[in-house]
Amino acid sequence: MNKELALREEGMIEVSPEQVVEAATAQSKLLMQIVEQTKCYQEISGKKYLQVEAWETIGAFNRTHAETESIEPMMKGDDIIGYQAHVQLWKDGQVVGGAVMPCYFTENCCKGKDGDAKHKSAMSAAQTFATSKAYRMNFSYVAILAGFQPLPAEEITSDMRDEVDKTQHYCTVHKTNFFMRGKMKSYAHPIKDNKGEDTGEWCHEHTKKEESKPAPQPEPEPEPKVEHEHGEPEVIQEDIGFDTTWLTSSLKEVRWSEATVKSYLKNIYSTATDGSVIDVVSRLNREQREQFFNEIQKRLDQIPSGKLL
Repeated sequence: MNKELALREEGMIEVSPEQVVEAATAQSKLLMQIVEQTKCYQEISGKKYLQVEAWETIGAFNRTHAETESIEPMMKGDDIIGYQAHVQLWKDGQVVGGAVMPCYFTENCCKGKDGDAKHKSAMSAAQTFATSKAYRMNFSYVAILAGFQPLPAEEITSDMRDEVDKTQHYCTVHKTNFFMRGKMKSYAHPIKDNKGEDTGEWCHEHTKKEESKPAPQPEPEPEPKVEHEHGEPEVIQEDIGFDTTWLTSSLKEVRWSEATVKSYLKNIYSTATDGSVIDVVSRLNREQREQFFNEIQKRLDQIPSGKLL
């Protein structure tokens, strides 16, 4: 019996370093596509830190899944100050890794919550922290090959967050970075009070951009009709009060067809849809038109840089 056959019978397959690197490289390329598409990372000072969903994706590449072994309360005297979770990584019926991570009631996820809600948040966060940690301890090399930081986003400390990148997605009003992750459709950040606690309100980057835009200049007065030498009137195009060139190109960039625009305006403003898109928009009153243009601008702001038509 040769060595390879013996290893196979014992449930082990010897893999060369070259094969490990080849597999990890293939995983990293696919990981980059998924993470950039889903935005399941946090960016600090130009560096990207994977969230738990991205680490679970790496685990899925390697037929590995996480299971919570235990969640225990952490005590200080007679008081519970948080919870500690023990997570194990399983593959083909065997434990191949694991991690233990705490979540204290002082963590951001617990702030502003009381009673059962605070305990549930701490227990859930402890499992998330431990899951990311377990995957990181086993598969950090895949994250590194994909160009991400090996430290999970859940382990980012407040002093690291203070090192904000002011060159992009930075809020000059609240002195912090905008971010977009999970199901968020645009860059934003929670607004905190003087004590650093969440107020429940959010500051949106696209709103700040709209506020910083120069006030619209009044449209020039339409020139009156003039007559030619032979007495025939010259037809002057009517001023309809908005930039039709901007509207046409913007609708193309957000991929709104004529049918989509008409259906949207009919449902929102109950306007008639006969004629061209310009005709339909011109029937809106000033307030409705501004709302519609703001919606188009919002969708333009959500298009990643470099992907405009």
